[in-house]
Amino acid sequence: MNISKIVDNLKGHDKGFPPVENWNPDLCVGPEFTIDREGNWYYDSSQIKNTKLINLFASVLKKEKENYYLVTPVEKILVNVDLAPYKIIDFEIVNENIKFITNLDYDFYLDEDHTTRLIEMDEALIPLVNVRSNIEGFINRNTYYKLVDFALENNYKHKNNLYLSSFNINHIIGKIA
Repeated sequence: MNISKIVDNLKGHDKGFPPVENWNPDLCVGPEFTIDREGNWYYDSSQIKNTKLINLFASVLKKEKENYYLVTPVEKILVNVDLAPYKIIDFEIVNENIKFITNLDYDFYLDEDHTTRLIEMDEALIPLVNVRSNIEGFINRNTYYKLVDFALENNYKHKNNLYLSSFNINHIIGKIA
């Protein structure tokens, strides 16, 4: 299986998110996709630099248990993900709520369906955000520091947690020492 064949299987699904939850093909063994800690995509160890292609692949991501897959109507390919598929690269405050902007041409609001959680990695706590359909994103370093400053300026602290308030929900982004 190669990238051209995968793209052919996705013809007509380049607008919005296709119904991957309804697609349950057999696992295809062979090609290897990886998303590294910085959000870079790789196919068989070669970095994919075509943004449109990456956005197309991101639109057919599916998470089953703890694994991510690219899913088409006829095949399912494992994606090895170091941290999370989406990278949150910026945010906006809209009507006192937080809108996250991702690297994969998708924006969303922090709300009851898009919440945060902390994971431990390399002896540090890292906030992950549910971006869509149980698919998570991580916050890039620059955006994270801006969010920490915003949370501190607004005194979004409770006990030893630092959080963001959006849609009247407190979304944890870190611990205060």
